[in-house]
Amino acid sequence: MSGSEVDLSAVNDTSIDSGVVYGAELLAFTDAVMARDGEAVAKTRAELGAKLGPEGVVDTAAVITMFNVVDRIADATGIPIDDGFTKDMRYAIGNELGMSHLTPEERANR
Repeated sequence: MSGSEVDLSAVNDTSIDSGVVYGAELLAFTDAVMARDGEAVAKTRAELGAKLGPEGVVDTAAVITMFNVVDRIADATGIPIDDGFTKDMRYAIGNELGMSHLTPEERANR
C-alpha cells in the first residue's frame, strides 16, 4: 500500500533481504516470541533494542501480540474474511508464504 517493495519470501528464508528496515531483526524477534524461547527472546530483544530503542521493542511486541490474537480469534470464531481487496490480499500473501494449503487450525499452530 505504501508503494515499497517487500519480499515476503524472507519470512521463510532468513538469507533473503525482505526490504524492510531492520527486517531480519524484526523477523528473528517475532520467531523467538512465537516459539516461546526465552533465551532467544532475550537475545533478539536486545539486538532489536540496539536498533530501535526500548520504545521500538515495545511497539514491535505489541504488533506481534495483536496480530497473533486477532488472527486466532477470527479463525476460532469463524469470522469470514471481507470480500474484495482484503480477502484477495490475504490469500495472495498466504499463497506467497506457502500457507494456502493450511487449515485455520494449522495456521494457528505455526
